Amino acid sequence: MFNQKLDLRVLLLSLAALTIWRVLAAQHAQPELFFDEAQYWDWAQTLAWGYYSKPPMLAWMIALTTGLLGDSEPALRAAAMILYPSGAVLLFFATRRLLAWQPDALPASAPFWVAITYATLPLVSLGSWLITTDAALLFFWAGALLFFIRAVEADRWRDWLVLGLCVGLGMLSKYTMGFFPLAALGYLLFHRRDLLRSFKPWVAALLAGLILLPNMLWNAQHDFASLHHTADISQLDRSLFHPQAWLSFFAAQFAVFGPLLFAALLWLVFGTASRSRQRAPQPAFALLAWFALLPLAAFMGLALLSRAFANWAAFAYVAATPLAVLWLLAAAHRRWLMAALVVNLGIAAVIYHYHDIARAAGIELTRKTDPYSRISGWRALGSEVSTLLSQHPQARLLATDRQVITELLYYSRPRSRPAFFWNLSGRIDSHYALKNDIQQAPQGEFLLIGGPTDTALLARHFKQTERLPDIVIPLYPDLVRRYSVSLVMDYRP
Repeated sequence: MFNQKLDLRVLLLSLAALTIWRVLAAQHAQPELFFDEAQYWDWAQTLAWGYYSKPPMLAWMIALTTGLLGDSEPALRAAAMILYPSGAVLLFFATRRLLAWQPDALPASAPFWVAITYATLPLVSLGSWLITTDAALLFFWAGALLFFIRAVEADRWRDWLVLGLCVGLGMLSKYTMGFFPLAALGYLLFHRRDLLRSFKPWVAALLAGLILLPNMLWNAQHDFASLHHTADISQLDRSLFHPQAWLSFFAAQFAVFGPLLFAALLWLVFGTASRSRQRAPQPAFALLAWFALLPLAAFMGLALLSRAFANWAAFAYVAATPLAVLWLLAAAHRRWLMAALVVNLGIAAVIYHYHDIARAAGIELTRKTDPYSRISGWRALGSEVSTLLSQHPQARLLATDRQVITELLYYSRPRSRPAFFWNLSGRIDSHYALKNDIQQAPQGEFLLIGGPTDTALLARHFKQTERLPDIVIPLYPDLVRRYSVSLVMDYRP
């Protein structure tokens, strides 16, 4: 028999077991940092209200965890390990509130199944191993959903104010949190218009705006760099209608949400589930649909008209998880739900133990067969560059590739040495072009890693140049990374 206290205890034990598994698997696999992760760590060294491509929340969180635990990769990623299971707990309480709307429509164990399903989604399994803006975004989205449900239910000031707090902090995590007030407004207009005649939701919106205001002021001081970047990566200026990009985005959602769960969501919305849908808890279904299907439909449209990366709609699955799970339970498809959980746990096992599985299966790791090839070799490069820096103690790091400069800022030693970006394009299209341009400190000695090797070009831009031996890092039979190295002096624009 399930009861609420037992469900919560079992959930917390299950989440603890999942987290321990993820921590131990990460210690065993030792995944290196993605470019974005290294960049967020670099941002955390200088706290601000904004950065070139993102609002500041993630940098603040990394500063907190690394300040407490040190600068190791697990410490840098610690916030993700905490935020995703915490979001599952918030969904547990949100679902429990929804059950009170129609207590006879669903089993009492439904909040447990929603929370544990969310904790095992592929996007959560992978996201818990990394540190990305989605970690904070999805946590605050889950908190906002919980307090929106509470506000709609009881219309108390405290719930509306906490809702505004969650939305504001979510906006400081990622600008796509802006879909939450749009979905909330849509729900209120169609289902609870009476609440819009109160001051409370508007005060909540004002509170969210005040929390975001310092970031908007930072953007205004930096030519709205974050907003320009968001528009650029969406590529809305391209020619419209890209069916292949849409199909790619659509197919990727099976991997993001889990193949069986995404199939269930499609079945619920479009398929032969129309009769079964009538047995679903209608008030809960209506609320969750706004927060799941509106953003998902928006990014489906963006993928068709321009482009959208697979994870851009990840926050939609915070509400899509209870939406799909509650329908599966209401429609007596518990076996489908159990199968979806097993499949998603299997995907997590592949993510965490891919190298072990490949070795056991006799699969040779190559650039094409190793999904971690993109993040391999940075430790080795950092070690080689650290040796060069020790031989040239006056030299500062210089790179023309933002990925190289970011990874070296983390992996080379000493970390206190400044690094600069030689912006060959002249465009302000990265954080390093904005903040680390070599023109800010052009005089002195630089160790140029991976830059141009044209002698005439280097001679035009530097007073002295000297080519050093290339850094060669063999990774796979089909991949050897080679980085040119030059010792240069006094930059001349």
